[in-house]
Amino acid sequence: MRAGLRLLMTAAGLFASATAFVAQAAPESYRVEADLSSTEFAVTELGLTRQHGRFGRTEGSIVLDPQDRTGVIDLVVDATSVDTGWSVRDAWLRGEDMFDVARFPVMRFQSTQLVFNQETLIGISGLLLLRGVTRPIVLKIERMHCGVIPVSGREGCGAGASSTIKRSDFGLTYAMGLVGDDIELTFRVIAYRVPR
Repeated sequence: MRAGLRLLMTAAGLFASATAFVAQAAPESYRVEADLSSTEFAVTELGLTRQHGRFGRTEGSIVLDPQDRTGVIDLVVDATSVDTGWSVRDAWLRGEDMFDVARFPVMRFQSTQLVFNQETLIGISGLLLLRGVTRPIVLKIERMHCGVIPVSGREGCGAGASSTIKRSDFGLTYAMGLVGDDIELTFRVIAYRVPR
């Protein structure tokens, strides 16, 4: 009787430990904070200088499971928030010749595969939707850190990921002689963990 009770208690303890391990290893979900995140770009202008700009609002969701080396990332960029520091140029970028934000108000990146080095995320393959055209791109993680974010005291992650794309692949062919084809695109996000 006592042996059976001990066996039952041991089994219950093992089940509790296994349940705790599964819970600990479960994927974590994060919400990208639009007010704290942005998407930056850089392109050669007039063959002389490197022009920088940004989209001031990026939102979305991130799900990560480092132990299983899986996850899903979905980033939505407000194309109307483009800012290069010069309102005349920004108005042109929003117009039909370039981003045509009246018809295509968002740019979107959705992951298809996450690449890990052990439990560290180092790269992301996915699809970029820009100006109504979808193309595969690969993002390299520049930096990623998860923990307590000092300003808010909440758990979350901060990350930067970049890729070089050709704007002509997305139908952005206006002023090719004045503005370069290669665009360096960088997502800079802060995302808070979603409570389970």
